Amino acid sequence: MTAEIQTIFTIGVYGSTEESFFGALVENEIDLFIDIRARRGLRGSKYNYANSSYLQANLKELGIYYAHLKELAPTKEIRALQWEADKQDKTLKRERTGLSDAYIKAYKKQILKYGRRKAELILEPHLVLERAKHLAEYPTAKPLQRYVLFCVEANAEACHRSIVATRFRDKTGGKVKHL
Repeated sequence: MTAEIQTIFTIGVYGSTEESFFGALVENEIDLFIDIRARRGLRGSKYNYANSSYLQANLKELGIYYAHLKELAPTKEIRALQWEADKQDKTLKRERTGLSDAYIKAYKKQILKYGRRKAELILEPHLVLERAKHLAEYPTAKPLQRYVLFCVEANAEACHRSIVATRFRDKTGGKVKHL
């Protein structure tokens, strides 16, 4: 019998509704929600369901565990590289379809490769997942079946979660599914 190939799920909030957002998590049987944003709040009421306390309460109601791994968030300096590229390309943030080479290079070097914080947890997916499970107080006896990496962008390719997901895929041989 062949082992099932792990799927690395990702999700953004922009362009979703509360129903479609939580519905995608339930439909894909997500066990662990990994928030990789630097700041866990959004301005305005349109996406208030993605603000930390409301989000965590709804996830708990759905039986989905929550962990915040801020160490996977890009630094302000890395984000500034993307803002500069967007400015040069005259691209609005929410219309971005990809990330600049400078952003990707800096993110990989500073966050994934060297990990400016807790590098030993960032380099290997299984260690990142163990940390997330610990933070979420995920039951040790319960095998982790499905997890999702979360940030705000609608288009995963315009968000650092795609870089993390690709790193996980490359290290585990899994596949990536953007919800």
